[in-house]
Amino acid sequence: MHWRKYTVLSALFALCLVFDAWVYGSLALEPGVGPALASAARENAPLLHGYIVVGIPLAQHVGTVAGQHVADMAFQDAYPAVTALPAAADSLLFSRSQGPWRGILVVLYWATPVLLVLALLAWVLRSRQTHLMGRARR
Repeated sequence: MHWRKYTVLSALFALCLVFDAWVYGSLALEPGVGPALASAARENAPLLHGYIVVGIPLAQHVGTVAGQHVADMAFQDAYPAVTALPAAADSLLFSRSQGPWRGILVVLYWATPVLLVLALLAWVLRSRQTHLMGRARR
C-alpha cells in the first residue's frame, strides 16, 4: 500500500481533533470549572470553543471521567484562578497551570489547526500522473 503525505497528515489531524475535543469537552462538563471555561471560550477563544462544541457530545457519548482526569493532570493547579476570575478562564487555564501533561495538551491544542493546513497543502500540491501524449484514437 502506498501512503500519501496528505493521507497521513489527515489521519493525524483527525486523531488530534478527536483527542482535543474529548479532553476539552470533558473539561467543559466538569461542574467546578466547566461553565466558566465554556463561557470564556465562547467570548475569547474560538479554537477552544470549537473543541468544546465538538467535544461535549463526544464526551457525553464516550464518558467524561477519563477526559476530566487527563485535563486534571494538566490544568488542575489553575482551577482556583479559573473559578476566581471566570471571565478570563481560557487564558488562565493555559498560563497558570504547571501539570505534567500541560505541555502535551498545549502542543496538541495547536497541532490540530497546523495539521489541517499541512494536510490541505499536501493534498493541493500532491503529485499527479502526467500524460505527455493524448489517447490514441482509432
